[in-house]
Amino acid sequence: MPVSIVAPCGLVCDLCRGFPRQKNRCPGCTAEGGKPTYCATCAVVRCPEKGGDPVKPCSACPKYPCRRLKALEKRYTTNYGESLLENFRRIGEVGTDRFLLEADEAWRCPECGELLCAHRPKCPRCEAPNVHYKRETPRSAGRGAQA
Repeated sequence: MPVSIVAPCGLVCDLCRGFPRQKNRCPGCTAEGGKPTYCATCAVVRCPEKGGDPVKPCSACPKYPCRRLKALEKRYTTNYGESLLENFRRIGEVGTDRFLLEADEAWRCPECGELLCAHRPKCPRCEAPNVHYKRETPRSAGRGAQA
């Protein structure tokens, strides 16, 4: 199934760990209800600058990019290899539909073709390394220091 939803923050919802799971599944940031607590209370979705419109993209805000989005951008770029600001730039260039096609292609496991999760270091199907994932895992921490 191709990726389908861009969150208001610029993340592709399909890449979030809450989106594909069966139990306590998140239907995506732009959907109504049924979200896990951390999704339902998201500061970006509930931002007062949105004027009560939770699906309004951050890129449409006069304060874009705000402090909140910059902090999220830093976390996602540093840990997960996903740039929210770059996503918005690309959407502006090619449109949402083309962007989603590109994201779908870019975030497929090179080994088995499964959609990768931005929050996981390995493919959910075949356990191949997620080439985008940058966050140091406890197992890999400190390996460079050993001789």
